[in-house]
Amino acid sequence: MQCQRVLRAAVLAGMLLAPSVLRGAEPDSLTLRGSSGPLLRYNAAYVESPQANAPWYGRSGFIHPIYTPAGRIVTDDFPADHLHQHGLMFAWTSARIDGRHVDFWNSGQRSGIVEHVETVRSEGDSLTVKLRHIDPTAERPQVVLQEIWQIRRVEHPSMNVFDLVSTQQCVMDRPLQIAQYHYGALCVRGAAAWMDGRATMQTSEGKDRADGNYSRPNWVAMVGEVDGAACGIAAFGHPNNFRAPQPVRLHPEMPYFCFAPMVGGDFEIAPGEDYVSRFRFAAFDGPLNPEQLDLLWNEFAGDARVETQAER
Repeated sequence: MQCQRVLRAAVLAGMLLAPSVLRGAEPDSLTLRGSSGPLLRYNAAYVESPQANAPWYGRSGFIHPIYTPAGRIVTDDFPADHLHQHGLMFAWTSARIDGRHVDFWNSGQRSGIVEHVETVRSEGDSLTVKLRHIDPTAERPQVVLQEIWQIRRVEHPSMNVFDLVSTQQCVMDRPLQIAQYHYGALCVRGAAAWMDGRATMQTSEGKDRADGNYSRPNWVAMVGEVDGAACGIAAFGHPNNFRAPQPVRLHPEMPYFCFAPMVGGDFEIAPGEDYVSRFRFAAFDGPLNPEQLDLLWNEFAGDARVETQAER
């Protein structure tokens, strides 16, 4: 029993199951570059919490920073108001396992861990990485989900554009239940300069933070000033995503939003099934150009059938 208490404490401090692949040739981070400079950095190594007395806020397996073509950073990491938010990340907020609540989003709850496992491929304009989602609240800590991220740079004349495909697979012998909740899943945390309401949000339907919250747009953009110049980041949901177009959570004050399918009700990820999510992102300099973003979404959607996937 004493051994298990020590084991549990190690998990909650983010120390258990540290990826052995982060030895030797495994890089601490992976960078995709565009024609004008860096586009994004994927953090493979564990990034320690800025608060020594709260080590559980440390994390690996997320993207930050994301750059505009002019080199401005439009994401943030460990923001003071939400230390558990990290640039571009994917985490379920209200999961259920054997009747227990497991929160992979709010690190302060210390009930769920998301981490990088392995770099599968890194070449030219693309990279593929493995992540895992761990439940430390079980009798013995267990891996719940295995996840693959495929990240690919998309050529564009005026914006830094990339696609992300997330494939999650439940590795338990029973489904991972996702409960209805008002936020979670794919999150974009905006630039530190956009704190205190210094950024605007707009959806593909022309809605803002107030009337766009929980709407179901094709894309969301967040725009503000960084280093004295206007810039922004937009995220596009694919029409084949589960419950597409997915509901979005637009925070009323803070610079973050997320595509949150659980807003529409409970669902589950069954063993042996792939839960696939496709997104496109565009970092840009200057003011928002909705027509340009519409064109980019139409290109991304392609010939996909615009119909909601079957409820799980």
